[in-house]
Amino acid sequence: MGIAERKEREKLQRRRDILEAARNVFSEKGFQPATMDEIAEKVELSKPTIYLYFDSKEDLYTSIALEDSYKVVERLKESLASDVGLVEKWRSVFLAFVEHCMENPEYVSISQHILAPESRQRVSDHILEEFDNHTHELVGYVTQLVEESIEKGLARDDLPPRTITLIAWRMTVGLLELYLSGRATEFGVDDYHEFLENAFDVLINGLLQRGS
Repeated sequence: MGIAERKEREKLQRRRDILEAARNVFSEKGFQPATMDEIAEKVELSKPTIYLYFDSKEDLYTSIALEDSYKVVERLKESLASDVGLVEKWRSVFLAFVEHCMENPEYVSISQHILAPESRQRVSDHILEEFDNHTHELVGYVTQLVEESIEKGLARDDLPPRTITLIAWRMTVGLLELYLSGRATEFGVDDYHEFLENAFDVLINGLLQRGS
């Protein structure tokens, strides 16, 4: 391995270490209270070194969601490629997204944070563009499934495919926010897995079945 290649690998590893430290700090503190000093201490680097990799706390925060978005897209692609019926494929896509978000709760909170216009203004253009591209890619894959469902007579055809996708997405995010808030039991939800199964049934019956 040459010197240049080794330095590049070390640089990539340091970037991963910073992201992991930031993920832990944001998870413990939340975005607003967390500081770059705390992240620097966690990763055992100087704050100026962190700024060599990320221009701001907002860029670092968004980069965590961007890293997760790659994983979400890969899980969705695996679900869409599965050799099962359309309803089971929908279930697989739904659960792939839900399970990823439950395993990586920061993805939900950061993604919602980035939707706010005032937050987007503080993120570097190239990071924001990459995050938006991945979000549109994710939505695009689900929209393809909606279109396939319409073609095969499963989905209702009185709504545009993109509309069905966005409704399904926002419903699912809302369910996840309830779970991640830790307040689901206040609303009578004792078994969250059963609750998700019921939510999926509502999604299928309300958005996919052809309207009369």
